Amino acid sequence: MNQVLTRIDRRLSSTFDDETTAVTRRRSRAARMGASVAVSVTGVVLLSPNIAPLFVGGQPPFSVALSVFGSLVCLGLAVSGYLLYRSEFSTANAVRIAVWNLLGVVVLGVVLWLHGMVQGPVVFGAGGVESALTAGNILAISTAAHVIIGVHDARRVRAEQLADEQRKLAVLNRALRHNLRNESTILVGHGERLEQEVDDPSLEKSARVVAERARTVGGLADKAKTIIDLFERERRVEHPHDVRTMVDGAVAEVTGDAGATVGVSVPDGVWVWADDCYRTALGELVENAFEHGKPPVEVTVTADDEWVHTHVRDAGEGVPDHEAAVVGGETDITPLTHASGLGLWLARSAAEANGGRLRFDEEAEGTVVTLSHRRAAGPTA
Repeated sequence: MNQVLTRIDRRLSSTFDDETTAVTRRRSRAARMGASVAVSVTGVVLLSPNIAPLFVGGQPPFSVALSVFGSLVCLGLAVSGYLLYRSEFSTANAVRIAVWNLLGVVVLGVVLWLHGMVQGPVVFGAGGVESALTAGNILAISTAAHVIIGVHDARRVRAEQLADEQRKLAVLNRALRHNLRNESTILVGHGERLEQEVDDPSLEKSARVVAERARTVGGLADKAKTIIDLFERERRVEHPHDVRTMVDGAVAEVTGDAGATVGVSVPDGVWVWADDCYRTALGELVENAFEHGKPPVEVTVTADDEWVHTHVRDAGEGVPDHEAAVVGGETDITPLTHASGLGLWLARSAAEANGGRLRFDEEAEGTVVTLSHRRAAGPTA
């Protein structure tokens, strides 16, 4: 049974979710419109037998209550069609919901029709209105229930699709990181050997560039792993930390390797709700300032009653607008708009893992990238 459902899901997706050409896009829009109209029309058609008793005198209170209830259900179905068209469901899932809607009408409709064949035709009048109300009530409730089932079914399919995509991405991620690390290690080794063996200064410089670029590629694999780990962790911080200690630690890790200096200004007694992710984010920003900016590089901390802001300044030309927009989430990633590296992505992911945020600002003499985290009360004596 699961295999049959899987084949149906794939068939629906391949038929209605392919929007690679103008023809398939028009077909997809037409199918989505048709699915939405089908649900709305069902509600409008079933409204007639449900609302009729309200215009016929002498109906008992119970019949009036059923009429009002059925009419509301039908109006809900009519509105649901519009909401389905505007929803984030894929076209395939919109068609799936419309099919469930149809089943709700057809299955019980056939049962009621067969029952009428056995019991005889309905004679319209007072009894006819009551019979129509009964049939309309049953069909409306059945259809609404099937639409709800369809929505849950569409969500189930989407959840399974996302889980399958995540599994594929996890496998691809591990394979790419493993290969990147291995290949970069080989390139670094050959580049360093060439740098030592060649006598031509230009070739020696080229070998050095190859080795440096290979180290950068190898570092991308490690940063990608860190970003994935940050995405998957819970955004919860158990204990506050002293900002000065964390800033000094993050700066020392970068400057210890680079042999550079960073100006640091941190007020005393400032604590923040953060953990090692804060140091990771700050370290990436300081490293990025050295690699892409110009000295002097400065780290300044300011605080208000609720937030602690950590500013990383450099005298470079700044982060390109399109890159800042992509990393900041203001622009979607496309082949033409994307970030050039993973450092800023890692800084943003590390900040968000602690419930913080990342902001880019430009000044007259450089760039400022700001990390903001919730302020915490320091330990009491």
